[in-house]
Amino acid sequence: MIGQSQEMADRRAHRRYRAGDGAYAALSPASSKVGPIVDISMDGLCFRYIVHAEQPKEPVETHIYVGDNGFYLEKMPYETVEDVEIDNPSSLSSIIMRQRRVRFVDLSANQKAQLQYFIAHRTSKQEEVEAG
Repeated sequence: MIGQSQEMADRRAHRRYRAGDGAYAALSPASSKVGPIVDISMDGLCFRYIVHAEQPKEPVETHIYVGDNGFYLEKMPYETVEDVEIDNPSSLSSIIMRQRRVRFVDLSANQKAQLQYFIAHRTSKQEEVEAG
């Protein structure tokens, strides 16, 4: 029987890399769903964000924005793979954290080239993320 992490590794066509400090993703420039990128690949990315109590109902977004100290990828088409609440490391805090995994879809040649540049220059190559 294959474990869940082995299944996920088998489905991934590209390696995932840790993004550098300051790398973030947002569902739109004005979205409250913005936070640090956990990992990124040519297939998609994972990022975490804080759920705000007065968070307005946001429209369903079809693009994600990626930024890192002056480098900016905009309107990257995606589909959500998973959006789950994650444990807050501080049991004293009432902050709700979520983690969203997205898969890039229908990227243009220019978007793919920019994403390759981001991965080559803005991630930790030595810190390839293990599947799981």
